[in-house]
Amino acid sequence: MTRRVLHQFVRTAAITAIAFNIMVAGVAAQDGSRVVVNSQNPVASLSKTQVSKLFLEKATWDDGGTVSPVDLLPTSMIREGFSRDVLGVPVPTAIDRSREAAKAAGANPPPSMASDREVLAYVRLKPGAIGYVSLAADVSGVKVVAVAGKTDHVVEGLSASKQPLPVGGAIPMPQRLVTTQPVYPPIARTAKVQGTVELSIVVDAFGNVSAAKVVKSISQLDNAALEAVKKWKYSPTVVNGVAVPVTLVVGVAFAL
Repeated sequence: MTRRVLHQFVRTAAITAIAFNIMVAGVAAQDGSRVVVNSQNPVASLSKTQVSKLFLEKATWDDGGTVSPVDLLPTSMIREGFSRDVLGVPVPTAIDRSREAAKAAGANPPPSMASDREVLAYVRLKPGAIGYVSLAADVSGVKVVAVAGKTDHVVEGLSASKQPLPVGGAIPMPQRLVTTQPVYPPIARTAKVQGTVELSIVVDAFGNVSAAKVVKSISQLDNAALEAVKKWKYSPTVVNGVAVPVTLVVGVAFAL
């Protein structure tokens, strides 16, 4: 390899490396988020717990002004990261539940925007607004708020215990996302055994069925019901920003 060819090779490799580093940096920037408020808002910093309450509860600023949170669409990766890293939940279901509760109460839920630009436009125009955008967003015209600490946002009287909480009252029923149908045992099918097996299950903070036991048995169908239920997947049960394990009773039906 001549000196000229070697020089060209090294130069090309260097340019490629720089381009790769820029690309990686851009991806990393998109993975993070910044919390922004209206430029007239005097707040300069918030804890993650405070941010969580501002997004998930009906709240007011220190001057008595109404807090107006603005969200990104559920398809946004920034939303997923914000929910995980700031609100402290494994998936962004806390905001979804807050929106559902607002609708049920006849109130307008926080608006969902499709892009950083739309979030920023909303925050610039609305004095009580708070939102979040990617690290790459142009935040001119709004105030970036420093967010520190860890999320410690729990329902009064509850903790982030690993003990499952029974569904009902303040503990909402988790939404089932994946249902695996049971395999009908051949012996039971031949004997024309059918009916519904009832099971008590534990759904962990990530929405997985971590335990199951039969509470209403059909002996020839029990094992098939248990095997199916253990593959079910739920949305995590979120109570005021904290994902908690829950216990509930489900039925698995067998019909010929």
